[in-house]
Amino acid sequence: MPVRLQLAAICNSTTRIRGAMPIRSLCAFAAVVLSALPRFLPAQQRPSADSARADTLRPYPLAPVVITATAIPAPASRVGFPTSVVDSAILAREPTPLITRVLTFLPGASIEEGAGPGQPAVLHVRGGDEPFTQMLFDGVAVNISGGYNDVNGLLLTNVGRVELTRGPLSAVWGSGALAGAVQFVTREGQVGAPRFRLLAEGGSATQHGEQTHTELDASGGSARLRYSTGVGFAYNRGTLALPTDMQSGDASIRLDATVSSRLALTATARYVDLQSQLPMRDAGDTVPLDPHQRDARHRWTGSLDADWAATPSWHHRLSAQLFWDNFVYHEAFDSTLDPVRYPTIPNYTIRAQILLLRPGVEYLGSNVLGLGKRGSQLTVSYGAQWQREHEVDDNSGDFTQHDQLNRSNEALFTELQGALGQRLSLIAGARLEKYQGLASQLLPRASIVVGIVPGWLSLRAAAGRAFLVPNISAQYLSVPGYQANPDLRPMKSITWEIGGTLTPPGGTSLKLGYFHRRDDDFIRTVPADTGTNATSANLGAALSEGVETELDHVWPRHWRTGVNLTWVKTKILDNAGLDVADYPNGASLPAIPTLTGNAFVFGDVSRVISTFARVTLVGKQDVLANRFTGPRVPIDAYALAEVSLQWHVRSSVEAYTRVSNLFNTTYETAFNKPGLPRTVVLGLRTGF
Repeated sequence: MPVRLQLAAICNSTTRIRGAMPIRSLCAFAAVVLSALPRFLPAQQRPSADSARADTLRPYPLAPVVITATAIPAPASRVGFPTSVVDSAILAREPTPLITRVLTFLPGASIEEGAGPGQPAVLHVRGGDEPFTQMLFDGVAVNISGGYNDVNGLLLTNVGRVELTRGPLSAVWGSGALAGAVQFVTREGQVGAPRFRLLAEGGSATQHGEQTHTELDASGGSARLRYSTGVGFAYNRGTLALPTDMQSGDASIRLDATVSSRLALTATARYVDLQSQLPMRDAGDTVPLDPHQRDARHRWTGSLDADWAATPSWHHRLSAQLFWDNFVYHEAFDSTLDPVRYPTIPNYTIRAQILLLRPGVEYLGSNVLGLGKRGSQLTVSYGAQWQREHEVDDNSGDFTQHDQLNRSNEALFTELQGALGQRLSLIAGARLEKYQGLASQLLPRASIVVGIVPGWLSLRAAAGRAFLVPNISAQYLSVPGYQANPDLRPMKSITWEIGGTLTPPGGTSLKLGYFHRRDDDFIRTVPADTGTNATSANLGAALSEGVETELDHVWPRHWRTGVNLTWVKTKILDNAGLDVADYPNGASLPAIPTLTGNAFVFGDVSRVISTFARVTLVGKQDVLANRFTGPRVPIDAYALAEVSLQWHVRSSVEAYTRVSNLFNTTYETAFNKPGLPRTVVLGLRTGF
C-alpha cells in the first residue's frame, strides 16, 4: 500500500503538466506491474537496513565483462576495441536522469546540440557523423531509418549499466556501427523480497530552466524468476523565452527465468514517451521564436532471449526483438514572420507522422574448445539474423501524402575468440549482410591483445570494416521538395587502431590509444538536378584520426580520481558534389570538437557526507551557421564544472544537491545558441 500511495503522488504531480495523457498511461502500467509482481513470487526474508542501503544507494561493482564489443560476452581486458562502462555504482554516485549527460562523460564521445539546449541532441563518436554509432537497449537497435539517433530527453529509468565500445562494430551489429556502439542494459533483478527505490528531484537554471524528475523502481524474485521494473518522469521548461516544455516518460520491465539447469529466459520491454515544443523555426537561424511547432515521439522496444546449454561447452541462443517508433511533428503558419526579412525560412502548415516497425529474429550458437594448455581456449560463435523494416509516412496540411515502405535484410556471421594463457588474446570475425535492393556487404574485423607483463602491461591492435545503409525513405519516397534516389549506395568505412593498458600495483590504471578511420560515399542531402528539389547522394570522403587516453586511480578511504581526454582530427578528402564553401577540401568536418575530456574526483568526506566533482571540456569546433548549410563559423572551447553533494540521512535515505555549470560560464553549443547557465537541483532517494 505505501508503494501505491507514493506512485499515486508522483503521477498526480506529473500529470498536472499540460498534454500529459500518455504519462497517465505510464502510471497505470507501473501501478499494475509494481503491485502485481510480488504476489506471484515466493516471500523472502526482507534485507536489513544496512544491506538495503548497500544495494540501493551504493550498488556493487560489475564484473569486467562486456557484451557490446563481441558476439558473446568477453572480458574487457581481452577485447582489442576499447570499451567504457558506466556501472550502477557510478550511476548512484552521480545521480542523473538523462542519457545525454552520461554520454558526455565517456572518452571519444560528444553531444551536438545544433539547435541549442533542450532541442534535438545527437551523439558523435570519434569524429563520426550522427548515424555512425549504433544505439541499443538490451540488444535492440533504436536508431531510426538512416541511423538517426536523437537522444534529447531520454531517461535512464531502471538502467543498470551503460557500455560504449569504440571502433568498427558492423561485424557484430550490422549497419550503423561505423564509429562504435552504445548499449543501455536494464537492471537485473536480485533474489529476495521486493525492494523498492524512489527518487525525486527538482531544480532550476538562473534563466528559466525549471525541471523535475521522479523515478520508482522495484526488483526481487526467487531463484526461478527474478524481476526488475521501473517508471520515470521528467519535465524541463527550457531556457528560451518561449518554453520547450519537454516531457519525458519511461517505463521498463525485465524478467529472468531459470527454467532448468540448461534453459534460461530473459525478457525486456521498455516504453518511451517524449513531447516538446520547438521554439525555433530552423536550427541555427537567428529568427524570432516560433510558438507553433510541436513534436512527439512514442517508442516501444522489446526482446526475448532463450539460452540453452546443450552441453557445458555448446550453447545456443534464440532472440526475438521488436522496435516500434511513432514520430509526429506539427507546424502552423505564422502570420508574424516577415517573408522579406527571412526569405529562406519555411512558413507553412503541416502535420507529419512517421511510423516505423522493425521486428527481428537472431540465432547465435557457440562452442568452447579447450586447447590443452592451462588457461587457453578457443570459443567459436556463429549465427544468422533476419529483420524487416516497415515505414509509414503521412503528411497533411498544405500538402498531403501517404506512403508505405518495406525493406528486409538478412545476415550470416561468425566470430572466433581465442585465449592463449595470460599473454595472448585474439578476436576475429566477419558478417555478410544483404539489404533488399542493395548489394551484399562483407564486414570483417580482428583484434589482438598481447600481455607484455600479464596483469601489468598489455598492448593491443585492431582493424575492421563497417557500413551504413541509406534511409529507406531517401531511396524510395518522393514528396514536395524532395526527390528520391533509388541508386543510393551504402556508406563504407575502414578503421585501424593501436593502444595499450598499464595497471601497476597500487590502484592506478592508464589507457592510451590511437585510431585512424576513412569514410567513403557519405550520404548527404544536396540540390537535385531538376530545379528546386533536394535529394540524397553518395558524396565525398573524409578521414578521422585521434588519440584517446584515460587515467584512473583508487585512493584509500573510498576516494577515486580520473581523467580522460580525446583529441580528434577530421579532414575532408573529397568534397565532390558538396558545397565547397561548407566543405572545403582539407578542412575539418563540421560540429566535431578537436578536444573533449573529463576530470573527476569522488569520495566520502565523512561517514554521512559524500561528494562528486567533475570538469567537462569541449574544444574548438567549426559549425555551419544553419546547422546543415554554411557559412562555417568557429565556436570557442569551453569547460564546465559540476559538483554533487550527498547526505546519507539514514541507512536507506539520501538527500543530494547537484550544481551544473558551477561558475555560470557563458558558452555556445552552436552558432548563436547559448548553452545552459548555472543549474541547481535538489533531490531525495530512498530504498525500502
